[in-house]
Amino acid sequence: MVVTQSIGYYIYLVRSRSVGKIMDCKATLMPPNELINIREMSKRSSVPAATLRYYEKLGLITSDRKTSGSHRRYSEATLHRITYITLAQRAGFSLEEIAEQLAMLPNIHPVPPKVWAPLRKKWERRIDQHIAELKQLKIDLRRCTRDASR
Repeated sequence: MVVTQSIGYYIYLVRSRSVGKIMDCKATLMPPNELINIREMSKRSSVPAATLRYYEKLGLITSDRKTSGSHRRYSEATLHRITYITLAQRAGFSLEEIAEQLAMLPNIHPVPPKVWAPLRKKWERRIDQHIAELKQLKIDLRRCTRDASR
């Protein structure tokens, strides 16, 4: 993930697993109080509509619905939460862990540094753990290849 600051907004460049494209949240920022439908949110976030419904069912995101039968409408804050969920999954966190993290975050963007700092440390530990596991996997693979050639 690359994070830069530009004109008071943070730009998150996220490599999306589902479609292999870059999501730039600054490019998809919405006008204040604008709500978008599930198809547009799916397009902007690169997360399938079925997954968005599942996240909502789990309480990870919310939608604005006038009545119980009306269509889901999503805000910019929800787009940021979806981006957070996507990144957290890529870092190896379970949806349960992500729910705990989201509960600690204020519903503002960008997240204040003092709020983000403890989560950032948690993320860095998880990423370092994944790197160590991948290095060990590489060693094990070489060992297997070496043993198979004997």
